[in-house]
Amino acid sequence: MMNMRVETLRGLACVLLVLYHVIGIDSSTGMRVEDGPVRWLNDGLAYLRMPLFTFLSGLVYGLRPLAGNSRAFLVGKVRRLLIPMLVVGTLFALMQSWKLGANATLGPWYLLHVLPVAHFWFLESLFWVFLLIWSLERSNLIGQAKGFLLVFVLACALYLNVGGWHWFSIVGAIYLLPYFLFGLAFSRFPLDAQLASPWVRFGLLALAALAVVSMGMPVVNQDRRTLATLVAGLSLCALSLSLRMVVSWLARIGPYSYAIYLFHIFFTAPARIGLHALGINSLPLHIFPGLMMGLAGPIVLDRVASGTSWTALLLLGKSVKRSDGLNASTPVFPRAH
Repeated sequence: MMNMRVETLRGLACVLLVLYHVIGIDSSTGMRVEDGPVRWLNDGLAYLRMPLFTFLSGLVYGLRPLAGNSRAFLVGKVRRLLIPMLVVGTLFALMQSWKLGANATLGPWYLLHVLPVAHFWFLESLFWVFLLIWSLERSNLIGQAKGFLLVFVLACALYLNVGGWHWFSIVGAIYLLPYFLFGLAFSRFPLDAQLASPWVRFGLLALAALAVVSMGMPVVNQDRRTLATLVAGLSLCALSLSLRMVVSWLARIGPYSYAIYLFHIFFTAPARIGLHALGINSLPLHIFPGLMMGLAGPIVLDRVASGTSWTALLLLGKSVKRSDGLNASTPVFPRAH
């Protein structure tokens, strides 16, 4: 049942991510929505979107942690994260340079991926997180509750106090680390059982609501490195898990979360361009087609690319030696080996 709950949450995270880019990061991207309830909701979900992806990555890593083979672990992370980041991220940069209706700009080409490209920053940041986790596991610093708690507190302190370091998306790793560790804690220690209490759920909801209200929502592109945003993100992740949701159609999307993360933008942008070409400019009429294209397109691409070893490697980071199909037991992004 835990497996279906995780798959459901992975599917939910994918839906939120695709909607985010269909609507637009701000008034200059996507549907260029400037103000109103849709804009506020899209901005407000920032407290859940990437924290939830990262929380689930940590939770599932904890189900299949480092088992002693460091070389296999690190090579697996390079294959699963960095190869698709370089290949698919560069394809995305080329698409942006051709300006085929895609409203975004890039930095100098010689700094491509040194300065992260669009949403592919997450893959680079997650690689640094796994590298740190590997080091902590090897040092046996997070195997017991006391050591784990100390590392978690230090990660939160880094989150709140250390900025900059945009090169190689190190700043993104600092942002993700508390959420990854929080997810790992739920699979490493008996925390999930505590979430069954209605009072715990109410407390998490109240904590998240107070944190959001304290920031004076709605706030466009708010600073995400504050105590309030951290509390909101952690509370909402735990609350999402505590609800024990099992939604079949979301669970069917979940195994393709990696492909959706990598490729959704290649499908949402053409959907928007095509609808504009037909004279359809209404936001409601863009949301459903954009969402469907952003979900279905990557799923089809995953199935096609997985049929050939080299396309599976270059586009999805799967091993050329064997099938690495994304199924119900696959982590949110990379496997642990």
